[in-house]
Amino acid sequence: MADPKKTSALKRLNDKLGLKLNLSTIMLMFKGAVAPTIGLAIYQSKRVSDHYSTIGYLIPIMSLFVVPILPRARFLQNFFVTCFLTCLAAAISLLYMWTAIKARQNTTHISAEQRSNGPVPHAQIVPYNAAASACLAVWFFFWLWAYNTFRAFRPQYFLPLIVFGIYINITAVYGAIFPEMEQAYSLTRRLLDTFFVGFGLAFAVHFVILPITSMDLVTLVLNEYLHVLKGVIDANGALLISLPSRDWNHASKASSAESDSDDAEPTERLTPWPEADKWKALTAVATECQIKVQSEMRYVKREVTFSRLSGKDYSCISKLLRNILIPISGLETVIQVNDRVEKQGGWTSVRTHKDGSGSEVSDRSLSDAERERWSLLFGQIDPAFKLLWQAMIEGLDYAFYTLRITKKPAFATKEQLEARAAEHSEGYGFARYLEKTINHFLGERQGPLREWCRLNGMDEAQVSNRSSHQRNTSQLYLLLDLEYCVVATAVGILDLVKFADSKVEDGTMNKKRLIVPSWKQWKKWAWAFILREDSNLDYTAYAYRSGTPTVYLGDAFGVHRDPEHLPPTTLWEKITDYFRLIPRLFGSKESWFGFKVATGTMIIAVTAFLRNSQMFYIKQRIIWGAIMVAISMTQTAGSGMYGQFVRIFGTFLAMVFSYVDWYIVNGDTAGVIVFLGVTMFLYHYLMITKPNDPVIPMIGMITVILIVAYELQVKQVGVAVSESNGQIFHPVYELAPYRLLCVLGGIGIACLFTYFPSVTTARSEMRKDLGNTLFLLGQYYSSSHKAVSLRLKGLEGNIHDKNSTIRRLEKARTQLFNKQLILILAMENHLKFIRWEPTFGGRFPKELYERLLAHTQNILRFTAMIAWTTKTFKELPTTSHGITSPDSLTEIASTDGSWLKDFKQLISSLELTSHSVTSLLAILSGAIGSGKPLPPYLKAPPSFRIGEMLSSLDSDILSTKHVCQPGYSAFAVMQVSTTMLSEDLADLLRDTKMLVGEAEFNLDIEDYERNVGVVPTEIREKKD
Repeated sequence: MADPKKTSALKRLNDKLGLKLNLSTIMLMFKGAVAPTIGLAIYQSKRVSDHYSTIGYLIPIMSLFVVPILPRARFLQNFFVTCFLTCLAAAISLLYMWTAIKARQNTTHISAEQRSNGPVPHAQIVPYNAAASACLAVWFFFWLWAYNTFRAFRPQYFLPLIVFGIYINITAVYGAIFPEMEQAYSLTRRLLDTFFVGFGLAFAVHFVILPITSMDLVTLVLNEYLHVLKGVIDANGALLISLPSRDWNHASKASSAESDSDDAEPTERLTPWPEADKWKALTAVATECQIKVQSEMRYVKREVTFSRLSGKDYSCISKLLRNILIPISGLETVIQVNDRVEKQGGWTSVRTHKDGSGSEVSDRSLSDAERERWSLLFGQIDPAFKLLWQAMIEGLDYAFYTLRITKKPAFATKEQLEARAAEHSEGYGFARYLEKTINHFLGERQGPLREWCRLNGMDEAQVSNRSSHQRNTSQLYLLLDLEYCVVATAVGILDLVKFADSKVEDGTMNKKRLIVPSWKQWKKWAWAFILREDSNLDYTAYAYRSGTPTVYLGDAFGVHRDPEHLPPTTLWEKITDYFRLIPRLFGSKESWFGFKVATGTMIIAVTAFLRNSQMFYIKQRIIWGAIMVAISMTQTAGSGMYGQFVRIFGTFLAMVFSYVDWYIVNGDTAGVIVFLGVTMFLYHYLMITKPNDPVIPMIGMITVILIVAYELQVKQVGVAVSESNGQIFHPVYELAPYRLLCVLGGIGIACLFTYFPSVTTARSEMRKDLGNTLFLLGQYYSSSHKAVSLRLKGLEGNIHDKNSTIRRLEKARTQLFNKQLILILAMENHLKFIRWEPTFGGRFPKELYERLLAHTQNILRFTAMIAWTTKTFKELPTTSHGITSPDSLTEIASTDGSWLKDFKQLISSLELTSHSVTSLLAILSGAIGSGKPLPPYLKAPPSFRIGEMLSSLDSDILSTKHVCQPGYSAFAVMQVSTTMLSEDLADLLRDTKMLVGEAEFNLDIEDYERNVGVVPTEIREKKD
């Protein structure tokens, strides 16, 4: 084992070149290079080359399309879909080749046409026939439209549909020059044979060479997740230590910044805060790890594997980690409060704006005194904080090691963790240690917190300075929000530790066993082949390739009414109602995209169906230019232009690699195969590190194989056999530029039809996706409020009962949340792709859209935080974790009941605000989605002050003597989140008015008389 103090050579290389190389990545790169290299090598056998003749180069290409480096469940799904679509393409090909042959036979009066060698043995071809070519051209155009329309509907099948497209391109070209079905059958058999040998190579490589399951992938991600969480907890400590030193009195800077707020970045900060920046960066990485784990979870549940933990166990681990990440992310509130207070002029601006009696000197001295109190408070609880952070890191280390996710403890030794567990002999030793540490923190923070309240005069019965009291109350809520998130994070880690101990106690971790999915999972997997799966978090990865995601809003609309049709009642109406699906399909944007791709492809492929150009199309391999059109077109112009540029660059790079692979060994077969394997190895780095866009490295690898494999084929079978299929032989130095020209031609046509006859830009999709996100956000806000109401009223039922109200509501909330995340990620991609779109006319308001997106994310985050807090604060006092301390939490048994009782009375008045927020979000969604102005006089709902309403119920309920109760802290979190949500909602409304405008219905009498006629006297008198 290497000395941990020394940096490895691989680590130094990564840091120097900015790479993401590690042992797992290198092994996967090697695995990905094996299948195409074997496919190329076996062709050097005479028996193989005699059998596959001039199409043997397709074997290594097909081995790439099923992607053997995928984890097992993903690979099998991709493998089966690719096999099915290949067989479907073969059946369709036989159909349209039969019609073309019949058309030839009915229009040819020559008894015996001259025959010549075709693409494969026993598949002779005959001269041009107009009827056969026209028949096949129509069929070819239809299936081009069909499969590209389906590709737009189901972007997850992008690679299998490329295989489908290659197959029908080959058969459509040669089907027009076959005299009989005998030749069609020969071509079909050889193509299926070639394709499935490539698939079989990939299948064998996947299961034999370095086999990896979805569980293995999740384990790798969890190992990374563990180290990221440790970094986040350390960053939490640095962030909290830096908080008292922040200068929150920037009135001069705020005034200047406020004047430029319209053009400022939404995340712009007046003064640097490196601790907050580091925390946000690490939290973003942790969130990415959580998304990866959740995205892979449905594949984990569908796998047959040999393991200790089942798919259900991994799902529990994912949920427990999410419960840790949510309160960690809750600290974002503290950072945003700091930034907003700075921009508004600091905490002292509250007094200045309220009564205007304070001078700059008194404000500065007040700020210094407050900073001293903050520093004193944090200094007193800092030792307890540090003990808690250390225990949290050890708890994560213990849980991951106990669950065998890590082979050894990452941040401590095995002996140290065992010593912690041995401190409590009654069992669950480490959990007891973590509970004790949490209790210690809760006990240690009581005295300093009450002292801080006393120093700020918050214990006084009569408030002498209302503005000062309001400022101190806001600071107290912020402090309680911070502490609640820290404690909730520790409790989440404690739950994970207890789960790990329970797996040891029930014998799960003793030995491995065969894990077989349930019948329910098999059914879900079967449905997954045809469903859109747009509520799964990896849907955005598939949508990235197509340019924009198509997220089904579904039940978010609440009602399904057609303003042009009443619900069908009679039998005839019910039957004919299904006929309306036909124009809906042909009129969809997916169908229009498929039509544009089919038209662009036919611009090139039509030369294969004309008498004077048919043989030229075959000889010069123009077919790959036609295939490139379909591969290069996406649904938005920005992503299309970006993809087309990188495809050109990738093909040029592949041409260079082809020269290197061939000429560096002077065309020696063994040397060429070795160098091509190295090239495949290098290309797979992009496949692994950029999984959202596999087309770019895929095109590079295919281009290299098309050039190099063809030259090896010529060496093996000779020039005469290679030209027997009608394709002219070119040496490498000619063939490589020809391939580049084919790609340039295909991409040029794709670029033309991206903008002609109409264009879908990333800018228009950005606006539509923002409107859809706001509509889903309104539904999510409403469902979250319903969940909060049910919990506080005690009507939620059993969460473990599938038919309970809260279970169904939580499932709907999760789907809505996932769809919003998908759309948010899609909008972030749109903002990147916009740079690739040429601008005609005025500039795109990118800064305004960025602010709207930031407000949308904030509202989503604060809504989720409110729902999560009402769930956890009710569980925290009554949980069996034993988190009790003598002075604070034991009181909650007698006092929290009355607090909850009064809080339940608040729900009825919460309804109005919930409805107004939902209505406003729906109105904003409609205005942005349609591009029409907002109705006049629209205002944001007033800020919802829970504290004032609770005080009206019971003046003692918010007394600082209850400040150490978890219920009080939960209330503080809700108050801060609600206040921040109201501010973001107001800003969202303001920026939406700037974007789409506001309708004005004021009647200008003079303009009316000038343009229309005389205004009646009654209206004029009212005007006067």
